[in-house]
Order: sequence, then C-alpha cells, then structure tokens
Amino acid sequence: MRRTSLLVLFLTVFIDLIGFGMVIPFLPFYAREYGASGLAVGAVVGIYSIMQFFFAPIWGRLSDRIGRRPVLLISLTASLCGYALFAFARSFVVLLLSRLVAGIGGANIGTAQAYIADSTTLENRAKGMGLIGAAFGMGFILGPPLSGILSTVGEHHGLAGNLLPGLAAAGMSAVALLVAFFVLGESKTTVGEIRSRIPPQFDPKIWRLVRSNRPLALILAALFLTLLAVAGMETSVTLHARDRFNFRQLDLAKFFIFMGLIVATIQGGLIGRLAKTVGEKTLASIGAASLTLALALIPSVYLVPLLYAVAFFIAIGQGLTYPSLTSLVTKTTDPSQHGSILGIAAGLGSLARFVGPIIAGFLYDLFQARGSFYAGTFFVFLALLATLRLRSMPLVPVMSDSDRAP
Repeated sequence: MRRTSLLVLFLTVFIDLIGFGMVIPFLPFYAREYGASGLAVGAVVGIYSIMQFFFAPIWGRLSDRIGRRPVLLISLTASLCGYALFAFARSFVVLLLSRLVAGIGGANIGTAQAYIADSTTLENRAKGMGLIGAAFGMGFILGPPLSGILSTVGEHHGLAGNLLPGLAAAGMSAVALLVAFFVLGESKTTVGEIRSRIPPQFDPKIWRLVRSNRPLALILAALFLTLLAVAGMETSVTLHARDRFNFRQLDLAKFFIFMGLIVATIQGGLIGRLAKTVGEKTLASIGAASLTLALALIPSVYLVPLLYAVAFFIAIGQGLTYPSLTSLVTKTTDPSQHGSILGIAAGLGSLARFVGPIIAGFLYDLFQARGSFYAGTFFVFLALLATLRLRSMPLVPVMSDSDRAP
C-alpha cells in the first residue's frame, strides 16, 4: 500500500512539475518582451518563490494537523489557477500575478516530502526524497521542449507565445489534481491539533529548536545557500546563454533537457544506492563541491560543448545535494513535526529561490556573467563548509517544547 501511494504521489508531483518546467525556463524571455530589466526578470522569477516561503511552512504545519492529502489538493488547485493566468498574461503585471498565484500552489513540496517521510523507513528516506527531485528533473526534461514546440506553433498561428504553454501547464495541473483526488490516499495515520497557531517560519519556538539542534541548523543553512546559488544560476545561465551563445527557446530546451536527464537519473534511481553506500552527509559534500567547481568555471567558457561539460557538474551537484539534505532534515526531527520542519526547509529554499534570481539579475546587469556566477560560487562554497562540519556530528531527532505532551 505504501509503495503504491508513493508511486501515485510521484505521478501527481511529476505531472504538476511538467507544467512548472514548461513555464520557468522561459520566463526571462517573456519578461524581456514586456520591457523588463535584469532586476525585473529576477523579480518575476523570484515572486513564485517568495510565495512559497510564506506558504510552504503553513501548508506543512496544516498537513501535520489535518493530513497531507487535503493540503495537496488545495495547493494543486492554486497551481492550476496560476498557470491559467500565465496563459492569458499580456503585460508584466499579469505575468507577475500569475507567478504569485502559482507560487502559493507550488508551496506543496514540503508537504509532499512529509508524505514521503510518513511512508519510508530511515534507510530508504534518501531514495524517497529523490522522488521529488526526479519529478523536478523529469519535469525539466519534458516541460521545456513541449513549451518550445507549443510556443512556436502558437506564434506561427498568430497567438501569443505564452498562450498554449500556459494552457497546457494548467491542463497538467488539472490532471494532477484529479489523480490526487481519486487515487492518492492519506499517509499520516494520526492527525491532531497543533498547539501553536503562529506560522512556523515566524514561530520563535521552532527557531529555538533549530538553534538548539546544531546539525539541523547546519543542514538548513547548507540547503538555503545551495538553493540560493542554484536559483541564481537558473536565471543567469538563461541570460548568459542568450547573450554569449545566442540561444533561443529550443536551444535552452535542449540545454535544460541535458541537465534534467542527469538530475533525474541520479535522484530517480542512483541516490538510494549511493546513500546506503556512503551516506547522505558525504553525498551532500560531494554535490556542493561539484556545484562550487562548475559555477566558478562558467564565466570562462566560450564554446557550447564546454558549456555542456560544466552543466554536467552542475546537474551532478543538484542531483546529490537536495535529496541528501532533505533526508537529513527528517533524521534530526521528531516524526510528529516532519510537516512543519520540512515546510520550514521548503520555505527557506523558496526564500533562496526568491533572493537568488534577484541577486543574480542585479549582478548580471552590473558585471555580466562573472558577477552573478562568482557570487553563486561563494554561496555554495559556504554550503560545502557546512556539510563538511556536519560530517563529524551525530543526528538525533529533537521535538520542540511547544509540541511535547503536557
């Protein structure tokens, strides 16, 4: 039963993230068409994530209280509405609004991870968390080329480039919603009242728990810094490929397919075996080191084949770090708080995805590729130091005082 539920969850997240993959790589193009600067491009990419920062912990804590399934259904409905708005966006303001609504819906990753934590053993936790990463990777494999084809077909018939991709993304979310409604079961066997009504990211008791749990603090710091660098890279590499290599939508689609295949291969199959062999701590360090090297090299690359070679190491880093760190989060917290803490982790990641593109876009305006990619190198190097420090620490689950039995 648990294995079937995990498969259904993977399909639900995967179908929804095809829509995400159809939209996110091309936002800079559409924003540029509406006269947006590099900073504004960063904002339209980042607003999706700042909504996730606010809502991921709220969804996570709510899922601890009422169950994972209803929260997933609500968030998928919001995603559907956001993509529908994107389809009909004809100005920068509506484009921005569409990403705001979709960000509220997309804040369900922490809840999906909590579903996985409910349904897996500690030994298989990294493999389970890899399902979310694999869904992201496969979403980028199928989403960008589908979007590029639909955009080209639409423009050929005199339609706005974002109309057909937006409608298709909305349709994907509708399918995911139907699958979740009719097939997905509830993973949380017991639900109950959460004593604190403060959103977890603003709850001082939660942050006291983080401060008192040194390994958890390092894990969350490494996760934030890594995603800060990766989010900046996603914006910068689009602008860099466009400016230096004259990439168009289909060129970018091929580029993201290449990285997506690598990420999906690692997270969809290899991560479980690797975690059992060397452990999540080691994998997180290897991934951070791979990202540090790759981001430092990008500004010096002037040939497309070398750009792909560097992208290989970026994908290796992405494939290893995210599921390893999220698996470690569950091993340092009590199961009754998985939704809240994974929501905090997802919220911090979303904050990183909001700030990262803005920083990268601003630095790209000022210093071109070197400014944005070297900043990303610095962030992920700090994450590498955090993972190396973590290797000497034992992992002990801790419950916050606010959720202990009286």
